Amino acid sequence: METAVELITFESLIRWVFLLLGGLPLLTYPGVLLASLMGLASQSSIKPAFITRLMNQCFLWGSLVYPAVYIPCYRFASNSTATSSLIIAALPLLYLILLYGCFRFMDIPIKATDD
Repeated sequence: METAVELITFESLIRWVFLLLGGLPLLTYPGVLLASLMGLASQSSIKPAFITRLMNQCFLWGSLVYPAVYIPCYRFASNSTATSSLIIAALPLLYLILLYGCFRFMDIPIKATDD
């Protein structure tokens, strides 16, 4: 049977693993910042479908504001011992999964026709 101390330690370990995994993308943030700003400033010569444009804009803006998502979650989760801090620590990872979905569907290839 687990004691309360072991359970708190295990939750603390999981919380710090979530925060570490969520913080790793910040190592590449200077490059992401530059690429996202260039992507937002570029003008497209084609008119893609609405959903493709929406996914593109969501990915670019979402990658720009990631530090504004991670830093408050980090501060709250690292200063708190409540069980909700585990959920708060997982929010940046969920945000990254959402960003991956936007990235995956932002440039859907146009179906080529055989001539």
